[in-house]
Amino acid sequence: MLGLAFIAALGLAVLILWLSPGPSGGNPPAPTIPLPLEPAARQALRAAQEAARAWQPDALPSSLSAHWQRIRGRWPTQTVWTIHFYSPSSGRLAVFLVEVGRTRMLREASSPYPLPTFAEDQWRVDSPQAMEAWWGSGGADFLARHSDAEVTLQLKPASPTDSRPEWVITAMAGRQVQVVTISGVDGQRLP
Repeated sequence: MLGLAFIAALGLAVLILWLSPGPSGGNPPAPTIPLPLEPAARQALRAAQEAARAWQPDALPSSLSAHWQRIRGRWPTQTVWTIHFYSPSSGRLAVFLVEVGRTRMLREASSPYPLPTFAEDQWRVDSPQAMEAWWGSGGADFLARHSDAEVTLQLKPASPTDSRPEWVITAMAGRQVQVVTISGVDGQRLP
């Protein structure tokens, strides 16, 4: 009889452990960002810089951007970067596309005015950290509410006269738009 009580107690203990919440104390794990974050922006920029400097030796990055859109309910599995370079000496602009293992120039044109470029030496926050800041600043809620959302991430100068880099994350779904700006210097959310 004692053996049967022991087996029943052991079975009950296993059942309780199996049904109890994990070590987080009952809080479910935070959902992960469903968008591919690799290659990161800095890696994509390095891939494009060689081609940009072959185009113009003084080529400077003006902006980097990535765009994700659900297709048939699924997010893409890789990030494709569009990178704009400006050459101060020639006054020309070139647009490069960086895909996994491949960089190519999409177009080149004369710029009607000097383009602002961001200060690479001040750029400390890469794209995965910017996306994490957006995710925690309402991005997770926006995507949970809108199955038809699109997301654009852009690194650019703060203004035409301020070369500090800043991330602008724009999520859109129908007429709903969420814009979050994150400092590329320290990762803080900007007004």
